[in-house]
Amino acid sequence: MAVFTACEDVIDVKISDDDLNLYAVEANITTESNPYVYLYKSLRVNDSTSYPGISGATVTISDNSEPAESIRLEESADTKGLYLVPEPEIFYGETGKEYTVTIEHNGVTITASDVLSRVEPIDSIEVRPSLRGDKRYLGIFTYGKEPEGEGNYYKWDIYIDGELLNDAEDLCVASDELVDGNYISSLEIYTDYHDDDEDPKLNAGSTVMVKQNSISEFDYKYYYQMEDQSFTGGLFSVPPANIKSNFTASDGKTVLGLFTANDVSTSNTVTISQELVDQLKE
Repeated sequence: MAVFTACEDVIDVKISDDDLNLYAVEANITTESNPYVYLYKSLRVNDSTSYPGISGATVTISDNSEPAESIRLEESADTKGLYLVPEPEIFYGETGKEYTVTIEHNGVTITASDVLSRVEPIDSIEVRPSLRGDKRYLGIFTYGKEPEGEGNYYKWDIYIDGELLNDAEDLCVASDELVDGNYISSLEIYTDYHDDDEDPKLNAGSTVMVKQNSISEFDYKYYYQMEDQSFTGGLFSVPPANIKSNFTASDGKTVLGLFTANDVSTSNTVTISQELVDQLKE
C-alpha cells in the first residue's frame, strides 16, 4: 500500500506582541468558487477578540493570460474586511494560470501570486474503523491515482453533515515525494480521535464528503512550517517567528497570511451506518 509523506496538521500561528497592527490577509481562488479576500490587522496572541477587518481597500484579482483577465472585489455588507466578487459575476479559477491579488489601502500596495495547478480526481472515500493502539476510532480514507511527475501537493477539506471541519487539528496536507505515479489506496486523512468523555464527530447517520485540493509548493511549505512550530514551547526553545508569507507590501513591512489558488475534486458522499459504529465496540 502506498502512503504519502506524513499528513501535516495545520495549526494556528502564534504572533508575537512585537508584530501588532500588521496587515494580515487570507485569500483564495478555486476552480469551483469565486475568490475572496479577508484583510485585517494582527493582534496579540492572547487577545480573544475578533480580528479587526479593514474597510476601504481596493482589491483586485487578475491572471497571467494575454490580455490579463481581472476583477475588482467589493466589501461584504455583513463582514468588515471581507471582499467578494460582486453578484452576479463569476470569476472561477482555471488550471495552469497564475493568479495575483492586489490590495491598495492607505497608500500601501500589497500583492501575492499563486499558480493554480491541476489536481487528480479523487476516486472515492471510505469510512471504517482505524486501530490506534488498543482503541478503535472511525477514520476517513481516500482512493485515487497520483500522477507521474514529482511536485504535486495536496490539501483535503472534510465535510461532516455539510459542515467543514475547520479546527487546526482537522486539516491535512501532503506531498507526492515518496509515492509519485502510484495508485494511492486507503490513505487515511482523518481519524476521529476523542476521549471517552468527548462526543465523536463521526456518528451513525452522519454524512461525509471530501474535497481534494491542489496546492503549490509554497503553500505546502507554509503549512509544514506551521506544523513544525507546534513542537516549540519547551523551556529552552526559541520563540516561534512569523512564517514567511507570499504577500509583500510596497512599504517594506511584513504582511502575514497566505493567498492560495486551488483546483478541487469532490468525492462521493458516505453515510455512516449504525453497523459501522457498532464495530468500534467489537
